[in-house]
Amino acid sequence: MTDDRAGLPDHRVRHLLPGQEHALATAMAFVRQTLDDWYPAGRDRPETTRVREDAFLVADELVANACAHSSGPTRLDLDRVGRRLSISVTDGGSAPPVLRRPRRPDTPTGHGLQIVDRVALRWGHRPVGGGKTVWAEVLPPLAPVNGVPVDRDRLG
Repeated sequence: MTDDRAGLPDHRVRHLLPGQEHALATAMAFVRQTLDDWYPAGRDRPETTRVREDAFLVADELVANACAHSSGPTRLDLDRVGRRLSISVTDGGSAPPVLRRPRRPDTPTGHGLQIVDRVALRWGHRPVGGGKTVWAEVLPPLAPVNGVPVDRDRLG
């Protein structure tokens, strides 16, 4: 497998304006472009499909939560650190995110952090200035073994 990291920065940031009308669309276009650059899709690279889907879903939920529970996201960071992809969303809200348990499937909202909790390896938050950053990590694809993609779900 070739090194997709060659020549590409391991950190990308997108600054957003709180209350921006199209913050979610702007943020997700940034995520999609970054994932396209870092993990090219294609039939010859099926191992990239899962990381792209997981990262896009997690980023979408974190940005949507910032839009719903604060004045909107102010910053979106994507980082490749070792084997992990980290997604961080900063907003001006000081209230920490709340993982609702038990999940109520009959409600139209409140499922975002459940999804993040299920898909991400780990997630959390930290105070930043007068607001907070909510972050999550997903595992990039494992390198194929003898040309065969490795299924993470079947590992130990």
